[in-house]
Amino acid sequence: MGNVQSSLPTYYNADPTNEAYTHSLSSYVDLASSAIGAKLIRASNERFGAAANLIKPDAPSSQDGKLDAWVTRRHNPEADWAVVRLGSAGTVAGFDIDTRGLDGEHASQVSIQGCLAPESSAVDSHGDVDGAEWEELLPEVDISANSHHLLALWTPTKNPFNFVRITLHPDGGVSRLRILGTVAVSSDSEGEVDLASVNAGARVVHVSDEKLGAKENLILPGRATTASRETRGWKTRRSRSDDHSDWAIVRLGEPGFLTRIELDTLFYDGDQPVSASVQACYTEMENPERDSECFWYQIVPRTELNGNKLHKVDVTLNDVPFSHIKLVIHPDGGISRLRAFGQRVKEIEEEAAREKAEASAEAALAAEIGADVESSESETIEAVIIEAKATVATSEKSEKSEKSESKKDESAQRKKSKKADKQVPRKKKSKGDRDSNDGQDSDQFSSRANEILQSITSPLPKKRTRAKSRAGDDSDDGSVQTTGSQAKRSRRKAKPRNTPAA
Repeated sequence: MGNVQSSLPTYYNADPTNEAYTHSLSSYVDLASSAIGAKLIRASNERFGAAANLIKPDAPSSQDGKLDAWVTRRHNPEADWAVVRLGSAGTVAGFDIDTRGLDGEHASQVSIQGCLAPESSAVDSHGDVDGAEWEELLPEVDISANSHHLLALWTPTKNPFNFVRITLHPDGGVSRLRILGTVAVSSDSEGEVDLASVNAGARVVHVSDEKLGAKENLILPGRATTASRETRGWKTRRSRSDDHSDWAIVRLGEPGFLTRIELDTLFYDGDQPVSASVQACYTEMENPERDSECFWYQIVPRTELNGNKLHKVDVTLNDVPFSHIKLVIHPDGGISRLRAFGQRVKEIEEEAAREKAEASAEAALAAEIGADVESSESETIEAVIIEAKATVATSEKSEKSEKSESKKDESAQRKKSKKADKQVPRKKKSKGDRDSNDGQDSDQFSSRANEILQSITSPLPKKRTRAKSRAGDDSDDGSVQTTGSQAKRSRRKAKPRNTPAA
């Protein structure tokens, strides 16, 4: 069926009577206020009033006949526009288009667009931001003279914006422009930050009284200045009772572990409270007073305050996360700024998760290296064992071969000796001859023993051909088996053996 554009309006009037003390946009931050760092970048025409008046935090006024508004010349061929860079990027919930002080000089219609671009982006002569496309936030709407036009979006934007462009159709003027929304918290900041700053996403959700100074001033960036009384600080009416106390509840930009509280009484000398204390709690709700289970812990005891002084107090219970703080002043007076320094819970959780992941990675790497080392050692040991076994087997085989060859040589020598003995005729010996023969036999035995030892320890000798005879082979025990037939002479003549003298 294709895309069908809805004919339903995207906005509604949050305060039709212009008299409501609170409305659906009361809890949102003015992202286009110069008090939080907003700046006018460029305007098409400023003939009768500077476009920078749009972002002043105070109410419009007329002095010496000068218009405290942005007013363009008449009869322009094209619509006039002004581009504002917001103090903090954020999602948009609604607008306050203020024409107070303009009666007959106001624009007939206005429209608003937004975009997200680098802060240093330039704006060309057509009102376009380099490298960005405008997205419509508010279509052309009719506006009246001397009025607040509180227009709330039915659904706040999902995407954040940091540039807005207001267009006058066709020309005219607007006194103030408020872009009401929620600050988009940046994750770039690390370590200790001011969680109670409007630029960190903090909001003052409720106060007991703000007769002489707006509650939003408590969380503005920087110290108070004398440029504008409206942004000097939070100030309550006189109570006329020593038992009275006023309070302001601030929702921190993010839950965090608080370490230090700062109470600034700059420009309040004689108007400062007698003393102050700070409490804290944790809840998921916007306003802790609606949470029956929310419990307030005192993190700063009741402390005496001096005028025109910055009071720094260390926080107790700095190991407990908190989402809201409550400033209590006794009995009344003014505080210019409230700071709550600490570390974001999310950052600590991310750091813990990162450390855990790094530890797991190191453990896995160590296990992998250990497995490789163990496998390498096992393979090395196995190879050494196999090599040792092969060496032993080779040695045993060589030793057996040497023994076998030695036995063969020894057997051959014994056979030759016995054959030579048979060929020499034996004479009857005298007792002296027998003794001489015994000595010679002993020497002969020693000589043969030495030959055997030398054959075992020396390199293997060359094999010699055994003499053929009719006599049988030597038996295993070394004895000679003979037959009844006559011994046949060997083909090689045996060397004569030395015989003892007769």
